Amino acid sequence: MRKVRDVGRISRFWLRFGLLLLAQALLLESSLAAQIRLTDETGAPLANAVLLIDGVPPAPNDSYVMDQVDRQFRPHVLVVPVGARVDFPNSDDVRHHVYSFSEAKSFELRLFNGMDAPPVTFDQAGAVVLGCNIHDAMVGYILVTGSPRFAVSDASGRVSLPDLPAGTWPVSWWHPSRFQQAPASLGELDLGQDGLVVSLPLTPVPEEPAQPLSPLQQRFKSAQ
Repeated sequence: MRKVRDVGRISRFWLRFGLLLLAQALLLESSLAAQIRLTDETGAPLANAVLLIDGVPPAPNDSYVMDQVDRQFRPHVLVVPVGARVDFPNSDDVRHHVYSFSEAKSFELRLFNGMDAPPVTFDQAGAVVLGCNIHDAMVGYILVTGSPRFAVSDASGRVSLPDLPAGTWPVSWWHPSRFQQAPASLGELDLGQDGLVVSLPLTPVPEEPAQPLSPLQQRFKSAQ
């Protein structure tokens, strides 16, 4: 009798183990790591473009950082959910004076080094343009959104959305070149298609040459 009971226990163990593997396989099939390439109207890779996906579960809460490296905001474009707190570390060896006059968030972080600046809460949806009161060439963007999933394209125009549920979802997009406009709808898309390329109605914008520092900026720079 004991041998029969042991066989029964072993059978139940393998049955549960098999059901667990089946559940994991079904979960993997129901989600995907979406890989999309974004281009402009000419077909060139489009960096710093934002894709926003609605109707899906939100991604796990994350920490949000807008660093300052080599007198530039890093990342150039940061996307955060409404209510997010963003840290502004200064990784440069000079002080920065970060500010924004944007309607979605107006704030000022006076001259600071390292981790001296307090975090800033972004509690209203919209685009926030960042500047530095000392280094005029420094420009960055924070897009505050109510969409549960989002991602920013890299230098090659690629966007990665890990663990995105399979299916067709409402998708919209945004780019710093249209910072005064709300995200535009792309309709409902199946982002899980292999090799998906999405062309956005943008034309390349030539970069403006850096402007020389003003006498006031030179004074600030020499005082740091």
